[in-house]
Amino acid sequence: MSQLPGNEKYSNWTKKQLIEKLLFYESNLEENTLNSTNSQIILTKKVDKKNKKSTSARPFDWSKYSIRSIALKIAYLGWNYSGFASQGNEDDFPSIEGHLFKSLLNAKLIADPSDCNFSKCGRTDKGVSGLGQVVSLDVRSNLPKNTSSDITNNKKIEEVPYIDTLNRLLPDDIRILAWAPVDKDFSARFNCKSRKYKYFFVRGNLDIELMREAANRFLGTHDFRNFCKVDGSKQITNFERTILEARIDPVQYKHQDNPLEFREFYVFNLRGTAFLWHQVRFMMSILFLIGQKLESPSIIDNLLDITKTPAKPNYEMASEIPLVLYDCEFDNLEWQYGRDSGTSFNTLSRLYKHVYGQWYIHTTKSLVYSTLLYDLGEMSLNQIMQNEMKEQNTQNKSLKDFVYSDNNIITSSTNASTSIILGGGKEHRIRNYVKISNKKTCDTAESKNEKYKVKRIKLDNNEIET
Repeated sequence: MSQLPGNEKYSNWTKKQLIEKLLFYESNLEENTLNSTNSQIILTKKVDKKNKKSTSARPFDWSKYSIRSIALKIAYLGWNYSGFASQGNEDDFPSIEGHLFKSLLNAKLIADPSDCNFSKCGRTDKGVSGLGQVVSLDVRSNLPKNTSSDITNNKKIEEVPYIDTLNRLLPDDIRILAWAPVDKDFSARFNCKSRKYKYFFVRGNLDIELMREAANRFLGTHDFRNFCKVDGSKQITNFERTILEARIDPVQYKHQDNPLEFREFYVFNLRGTAFLWHQVRFMMSILFLIGQKLESPSIIDNLLDITKTPAKPNYEMASEIPLVLYDCEFDNLEWQYGRDSGTSFNTLSRLYKHVYGQWYIHTTKSLVYSTLLYDLGEMSLNQIMQNEMKEQNTQNKSLKDFVYSDNNIITSSTNASTSIILGGGKEHRIRNYVKISNKKTCDTAESKNEKYKVKRIKLDNNEIET
């Protein structure tokens, strides 16, 4: 019988030698098995500890921290949001305020949005942007609770980096610009001295000088009920507001290498103590009508005089896209742009780089649109309309020249229509324009308030009966 391979070296071993070798192998096998088992136990303990840590995180201990009142200056692009104020359903109606509260909660700066003394300076509507919105609230602080204890023996206390902390959590189109310490009774709404809005628009064929003359008529204190949307549920009875500044200026854009023709853009600068719902957009709508020479500047005087116009005529308001809450004015607010003076540069640098990145994206998109718009506008009417509109004088005209000729009134052999400018690239084409003084009017403010009261009483009675 032949031996198996590898058995030759054991054929001459004694019984004692074979038993010792066998015992040696058994010892090594047991040691290796024990080590493997121990390693598995240690690994299992680590995994269990990690899972236990993640599933049973200790609650945040608010008792270790003090609370202070601060103001935040916020910039946001409102085009993707349903307004600044939260409507309670962030999935269907996302808001700037909703994202702000979410970030404040995640950063453990507040425990409850309803219990942080929150106040906002302006309630911008859906699609409206803000570059200087201000809110006030109570937040967590690193300052000692007993502020009279010489700031913990003169040791420097590093405050929470509010700007960087929140900007890391907020969406790209919402940024915290600055923060300021305020008194406990400070209110961003009621302590605001004035609010400034900007409304950007393209000059086109608008009569800028006529619009400037008309804008001056807004200055002073007037009843603006014919320049707003009246909400009966608010029961507003005082529609007087004070306008401190109303100017139409060319946009001064300093980037010489920008491909867009910014000299064609103008801005309506408007500053007042307070504003009614949709007031700025209705004011701008009337200015557009005046710039198109569809109305005279005197229409503003008539709308501001409630004895002549007791109820608002039914006219469309301007687009929300170009409207910006630019600044909110307060007395004695010392804005800080970092955790302290030593960190302001780094915080501002990060903010600038972020905004530059967003600007680059939007400007590149705008450049693509500009290229397409330029190519279309330069097309010759002689080439594209040889057998059409022969009665029109199209010789040597481009498509752009024709579209923007005759004050945006395009006439064909079959009909005539007028484009009402609404801003933000929006226009409303109508067959025959009806003067503001001849339009149908809404219910008076008093009538809307009374109707709401009656409706509210009926609802309350029905609730009692059920």
